[in-house]
Formats: sequence, structure tokens, C-alpha cells
Amino acid sequence: MTESLKILLLEDSAEDAEILLRFLRKINPHYLFNLAMNKEDYLEALDRFHPDIILSDNHLPFFSATEALQIIQERSLFVPFILVTGTVSDEFAANIIKSGADDYILKDRLTRLPLAIDAALKQRRLEKEKRKAIENLSQSEEKYRTLFFKSPLPKWIYDFETLRFMEVNEAAIKHYGYTLEEFLSMTLSDIRPKEDLQLLLLDLTRVKLETDVRKGTWRHLKKNGELIIVETTAHFIEYNTRKARMVVINDITESKKAEEELRSMEKELLNQKIQAQKKVTRAVIKAQEKERDHIGRELHDNVNQILVSAKLYLSVIAEENEGIKEMIKKYPLTLIDKSIQEIRLLTSGYVAPIKDIDLKELIQSLLDKLRDNMALQTTFVYDATNQILDDELKLNLYRIVQEQLNNIVKHADAKNIAVTVSKDNNFINLVVADDGKGFDPDKKRKGIGISNMINRVESFNGEMKIESSIGNGCRTQIRIPY
Repeated sequence: MTESLKILLLEDSAEDAEILLRFLRKINPHYLFNLAMNKEDYLEALDRFHPDIILSDNHLPFFSATEALQIIQERSLFVPFILVTGTVSDEFAANIIKSGADDYILKDRLTRLPLAIDAALKQRRLEKEKRKAIENLSQSEEKYRTLFFKSPLPKWIYDFETLRFMEVNEAAIKHYGYTLEEFLSMTLSDIRPKEDLQLLLLDLTRVKLETDVRKGTWRHLKKNGELIIVETTAHFIEYNTRKARMVVINDITESKKAEEELRSMEKELLNQKIQAQKKVTRAVIKAQEKERDHIGRELHDNVNQILVSAKLYLSVIAEENEGIKEMIKKYPLTLIDKSIQEIRLLTSGYVAPIKDIDLKELIQSLLDKLRDNMALQTTFVYDATNQILDDELKLNLYRIVQEQLNNIVKHADAKNIAVTVSKDNNFINLVVADDGKGFDPDKKRKGIGISNMINRVESFNGEMKIESSIGNGCRTQIRIPY
């Protein structure tokens, strides 16, 4: 039995109280006792002694066991109460037990008292633990309800089988614009765009374990039709005996917009840098064209004139001196004529018109020279009016064709060349094809011809595609917006 048990005896007979005290001290000498012989003593003992158990006689002067039991119940003391009396009717005993007494013992049968005390203490301890558990559960439920309903984040609970909303907090009602009644008449599908329903169903089929905590990013619809992007965290719970899931929603629409705007700004800045670099490239190419034009004209106008003058003087000397006439005509004059011809051929490639460029005529001229000098078969289709292209673009297209034709002559060993210039919406298309020996476009090349072509194309925001393989010729396709 419990050590140092505090027992309150409510007994008006000192003799009976002494008998009861001796009996209990034999059982456990550590028990503590307080004797109350009337109502006043009883009330004072409750306030000061704080008993662990009460043993009460049935009838006291102006006081009864029924009243004593009622007092401890009104005070919510939950102290075990055992009626110890001389005689009592079965009906009274049943009523007092029904009223809350733990047991009743007849004074001539005290041997059952120790067991009754132990049983009463255990029962009250269990009741106290149960009451504490109920209080804790109630506090937990209240805490849960506070966390759920007063949370600043939207939350809801939906039936996992039917997808119908079972509970919705105030934040969700305010954020989505639906009333509680509207929410409870809806399913999870009603807040999703139609095009996302298959994704929703697919996601639900993947949820198998009840311990799963699923996180995801979804598109939801508000009542006003506004589409928002949310992050969700969902886990299983049992709600009203139904298998359900509680979902916490975090609207990230604004942060997503900010991210998109930031990416757009970064992309725009990168594009501006690329366009600036392309302008630099075009300026360099333009400067190179001017330099080429200058060198070509200097060779043609100045160096050739010097050579012509030298030829004239040598001719005069030859006519005046018969001894060296044949030697001068055979060697110096022949070499000068050949130099003049080579310079003219060289400058024809260097010098191109800067203004009022006729792209068709320039390309045709290149092909005519190939056909006349290299015995190549050429085909040229031109389906673009000069008015739609500016001179800078036409000059670059001419240089690209010139570069590619030079590559064909040097490396392709081709017999046929075809050049096509056409317009398509707001794009100019240039195709140069040959039936030469071809090459591997992915293999690293030593020359810079193709790189120069790519730089010219990209400086005008165009695209260049090379299709070739060993033994199957080459097709270079260029597409540039205008």
C-alpha cells in the first residue's frame, strides 16, 4: 500500500474512530490521519490537510456522508470516498455508489477495507490520468484548430477518395474568394485549370504511402478567374473517420513574376551586349571593306600606272637600241604585262561598290569568271529585289558568296555550282551548293574562311547551316532577317 497516505476520517464516534485507526496502523504505520467529527472539522481538513482518501461514516449530527461526498464533488477534488458505516440498506448503498462514492464497508467487516482503499486509489489515479489525457487532447485540438483556422497561409482538408473539400480555413476563403459554403460544395478539380487536370490525377496516383509528405508547385484558379502559382505541402490525416489530406498553400505568383522579370532583364542585357558586339563586328567588317577598296584602287590606279609608265619607257628604249630590243620585249615587257593583268584580277576581287550595289550583277560576275576560267558549270537563281536590302547587307552577302566560291575552287574539286538568292517573309535566303568531294563539317579546319562567313552572318542576326559529307558535295544555307 501507498506509503504516507493521508487519510481523513469523518466519524462522530470517538470509539469507532479509534478502532479504525488501530486497524489501519497495523496495516501501515506510516499512514497519516485527520479526524473530523462534524461539518466544520471536515471543511477545515479539506482546506488544510488535503487528504488522499476520505473514509466517512453515514450519519453525523446535522451532517451526512451524502453531503460530504457532494462537497468534494463541487470542489472537483476527485478524492476517493469510501463509506464506512455500521448498517446501511442496499438501496442506500447503491445510490451513494451511483452518486460517486468509490465503495462502502461495514464496520464489522473491516478486513475488506485495505483492498477497497487500494482499488479506490488506483481507480482515481486512472481517472485522473484519463482526465489529463482528455485535457491534453482538448488543448491539442484547440491548438490544432488555432493553427489551422487562424493560420495566415491558406489551408484546407479534402477527402482523398472524392477530392471534396472537408474543411477550409479563413485565409483560404479570403485568398481564393469563395465562401465556406462554396468551398465545401467543390472538389480539388474545381480550382485547377482544365489543362492541368491530367497532371493532378497523375500526381494523386503516385501518392501511395500514408506517411508521404508531398510538395509541389501548381497552378490554381481563384473565383474571379485569376490564375495563381502556388507551392503546396500535403500530408495524410484521418478526419471524421475519413482518409483525408491536409494541404498548406503558399502563393508564389509574385515571386515567380519577379523571377521571370529578372530573367527577362538578364536576357535583354545579354541580347544588348550581343547586339553591341555585332555592331562592332559589322564596323570592323565595314572598315576592312574600306581598306580593301583603298588597297585595290591604289594597286589599280597607282601601281598599274607606274607599271604602264615603266613599260612605255622600256618600249622607247627598245626602239632606239636594236641590240637590246628583243631582250626587252621578251622578258621585261612580258613580265610587266603579266603583272598588270594579275593586279587587275586581284583588284577585281578587292574592289566592290560601296553604294547602289547590284547584288545580282556582282554574284553573276563571280560565276561568269568561274565558268570562263575554271570550266565550271554554274546555275544562278535570284528572286529578291534590291530595294528590300540595304547596301551593307548586300555587300556582306556578296563577300559570303565570294568566300564560299573560293573555298569550292580551292578544296571541292567540283564540276557544278548552284547559287540561289530568295526572299521569304522578312528573311533573305542564300544557298550555295556544289557537287564536289565534300567534307566533315564537325572536323576542325585550319582556314578562317568559314569563320569569316559565320561572323558576317551573325553580325546581321542571321543563321548559317552547312550540310556536307565525304563524297556528297556541300550545301551552305544562310538565312538573314531584313
